[in-house]
Amino acid sequence: MTQRRPAIPPVVRRWGPWVVGAIILAIVITRVPFAAFSDAMTQGPIVALAAANVVSAVVTLCTDSFATWLGLRTMNVRKPLATVVAVRGATYLLFLINYTVWQGSFGYYLYRSGISGLRATGVTLLLAGTNLAMLLVVTGLAYATQDVVPPYPAMTITLLVGIIGYAAYLVLVAVKPAFLARREVLAPMFEIGVKGNLIAVAGRIPHVIFMILGMWFALRVWGIAVPLAAGLVLVPIVILASVIPISPAGLGTVQAMFLLFFTPYADGATPEARTAIVLAFSVAQFVLGVGASLLLGATCAAVARKLDVEPPPAKADA
Repeated sequence: MTQRRPAIPPVVRRWGPWVVGAIILAIVITRVPFAAFSDAMTQGPIVALAAANVVSAVVTLCTDSFATWLGLRTMNVRKPLATVVAVRGATYLLFLINYTVWQGSFGYYLYRSGISGLRATGVTLLLAGTNLAMLLVVTGLAYATQDVVPPYPAMTITLLVGIIGYAAYLVLVAVKPAFLARREVLAPMFEIGVKGNLIAVAGRIPHVIFMILGMWFALRVWGIAVPLAAGLVLVPIVILASVIPISPAGLGTVQAMFLLFFTPYADGATPEARTAIVLAFSVAQFVLGVGASLLLGATCAAVARKLDVEPPPAKADA
């Protein structure tokens, strides 16, 4: 008889990611003199960055919801666009836990709306995969056409492996092996075929492009003059770091990526000053981004209730 694994205590599930993120962030902050970081934070254009984050959150929700709505239609899941916007926005509250819980919460909504648990999981995985696939496509195109090379060769290898992996996935969908296609959790990706998968990925173009340009614009607002070519190559890597499910909204990992990629573009007299400027931006961007997501999520949750749609539960153990 197999022994049941002990359940993770709720307090660990709820606060563990924040502790991990805080530790990573603390390690990053120790690389910068506190006085320089404090000066960079107080002198930064906080109001302008806050406004940029609010606009970015609204447009991101709209483009994300459209892509989700289109992806659902390819799988013959018919939901009103207004409902998708409201529910998708309500799930933004859960992104503060981590990416996995955020995506899973939309699967929970699909399950509550009458789709079986395994199929809802499959639909959710497919929708999440379209985001990753389009990030790989955009980054690959930018990487191939722009003279910008990430500082570590492993990143280039990861990009190539990801693109090859997605091509192999499409081949698998086309072949449609029976032992996989008949599994309920995998059925959605085989049922829509290669054409449906590509349509769902294409629907992500506005969302992914805007996420990249929104982050690039935020850097420019803070005075970090990142060329557009560099932004198209490097920002997607930061976005990918934000979805690693070890900390809430990429806390710590994202700040480390910002320092790695964008310190050379900061306008500072010394390396310490440039590092402080980028770190101040990354912390301010995180705080303001969280605030915008909370505001938008709470608003959409209220709208979802008015539409008589039960939003996903905003709890870590959901």
